[in-house]
Amino acid sequence: MSRLLLVSSLMACSLVANAFDEVEVTPANPNGWEATNVRDDAMVELNKDQPLFGDGSLMFFTDTQTAGQDKADYHLVWQQSAGSIDFPQRTLGNVSALNYAWYRDAASTVADHFIPVFRLYFYDDAGTPGNFADDVAGLLIWEGVYNGFGSPATDSWQLVDIMSDHFWVYVSQSVQGTGVIQNFGSTLDDWINGNPQGQPGDPQINLSANTYIIGVNVGVGSGWNNSFLGYVDTVRVAFGASDDTLFNFEVCPVFVPNDNPDVIFDDSFECFKRF
Repeated sequence: MSRLLLVSSLMACSLVANAFDEVEVTPANPNGWEATNVRDDAMVELNKDQPLFGDGSLMFFTDTQTAGQDKADYHLVWQQSAGSIDFPQRTLGNVSALNYAWYRDAASTVADHFIPVFRLYFYDDAGTPGNFADDVAGLLIWEGVYNGFGSPATDSWQLVDIMSDHFWVYVSQSVQGTGVIQNFGSTLDDWINGNPQGQPGDPQINLSANTYIIGVNVGVGSGWNNSFLGYVDTVRVAFGASDDTLFNFEVCPVFVPNDNPDVIFDDSFECFKRF
């Protein structure tokens, strides 16, 4: 499968092969997704401005007035509490598919290479649960500029398969401190098998096939300056063959049967809502 996919191909595959479970994320039922890290000069919301499937998608907007305040993320975290792993099979070694769709509006005035970013939250207890001194946590981060999107297309949806692409790491917790590991050309397999390190002074960590993946995040900023308008949809994360989910961002539910007597019109979202 090529890295740049046709939207119709993915939808056809889902209908014929039932390759993944589709979960709708709407304002009325976000299914665990929520805005996070939203600063003063940015916003994120589900709206109808640029639909992909159905009537909506996830919009990101920044308009930098103060340096560093142009940031907004939207995420889903499936670890419920510190030290509690609800899905132990969701590990770095079990990741089997990663896709998402992004759209950069031509009205954006940030540098050409900026597009919405895809992130995986990771957590590693080094095989010693309860010994927090050796715990490591952070983000595996996919950015377009490190994956051939130096000057991406505008005003069109781009659906990408990022499974074999490059991810860099931000360390949020480790005995060696926090910060970026300055290695921007490593795949997920590289991080598992080679544990590539960055520059002198960067945190040194060891990820493995057993490193837990505890959530997914998409977002924009910070430090992009100027303005950005863009969208995200169809975030797909799979672990093995049986744990495969595509999250479809909508304003109104797509799958609402017309003959359901428990469906009424909901003025707050201008759509039908099931009760």
